[in-house]
Amino acid sequence: MSTHKEYALIAILATIAVVGVVPAFADCPPDCNPKATYNPLSYTGPILPISVSTDKSTYDHNSIIMVTGHVDHPYPGQDVGLKVTSPSGNVVSAAQLTVDSKGDYTIKLNTASPIWTENGVYTIYVQQGDEQARTNKVQVELTGPICPPNTTCVPEFGPVAVLVLAIAIISIIAVSAKTGLRFMPKY
Repeated sequence: MSTHKEYALIAILATIAVVGVVPAFADCPPDCNPKATYNPLSYTGPILPISVSTDKSTYDHNSIIMVTGHVDHPYPGQDVGLKVTSPSGNVVSAAQLTVDSKGDYTIKLNTASPIWTENGVYTIYVQQGDEQARTNKVQVELTGPICPPNTTCVPEFGPVAVLVLAIAIISIIAVSAKTGLRFMPKY
């Protein structure tokens, strides 16, 4: 393989690596609001008498998750039980939620807690009743650096740094191809 083809292959691989890394740091644009929720108008399965939703689908480790839901014809005097499990299956939060006169409930969950230490998908389960329990769940994702309480984490390697690194690598390849600089001796 000629030297120019080798340099072109390296440049292509470096570009693919950068393109694959930069979206991992991308955030949801302002008009994006992916909401994990039960929508009775678009739902095709059996009607669930209890719903649960969150204000967003992705959070960092210093966020407040706003959980809301509704119980159709709630059981009198029975609260809604809430349990949150981590990606590894550990219970990170549990609560009893009072249902208002309209059947609605809400709770704020703080991800800055020292128990919420994993990146990945957390599952929020809700239930009302015991034997004929009404259940539902929603999943949210926690991403980003894990910061100790009362501190601010600064990312060490952001998308701009990745872009600068890619440009530097491509520039080195281009200059060495033009000047004949060789990294490997010819035999």
